Amino acid sequence: MTDLLRAAIVVHKTLDAAAVANAAAILMGQLAHLEPDLFEGKGVTDADGVRHAGIRFNTVVLTGRPGQVTKLIGAATEVGVPNAVFSSAGRGLSNSFDSYVELVGKSGTEELGVIAVGLVGPDETVRALTKSFSSFKGSSGDGNS
Repeated sequence: MTDLLRAAIVVHKTLDAAAVANAAAILMGQLAHLEPDLFEGKGVTDADGVRHAGIRFNTVVLTGRPGQVTKLIGAATEVGVPNAVFSSAGRGLSNSFDSYVELVGKSGTEELGVIAVGLVGPDETVRALTKSFSSFKGSSGDGNS
């Protein structure tokens, strides 16, 4: 590992905080699979023996318009930045992995309704790809999540 990496989760700005958290968790798992250097494999343990998250590089959660989020997939792929998507179709198939795989295999990206994109790659490249997106602010406990 020689370069600084950056991970970004980019979601539709219309998603509520619970949906953003869900998409971010799912996509981070996939990004760690795509880029093993993202996390410390052995973990980080404190003096009390409690394991802490071993994330090695900055990770941001950003929001954008649905069209922007969809265009990001092609832009990241074009420059060789590993990426993965989470769709509204996938969100609707809770604990039905085989059905999810079948649906994804026979559907186009737009049909599936991409709601979030995760990417991980060189810091400068990921920053350039995501510069037009805003930081996710989350809800302020308004009970809508």
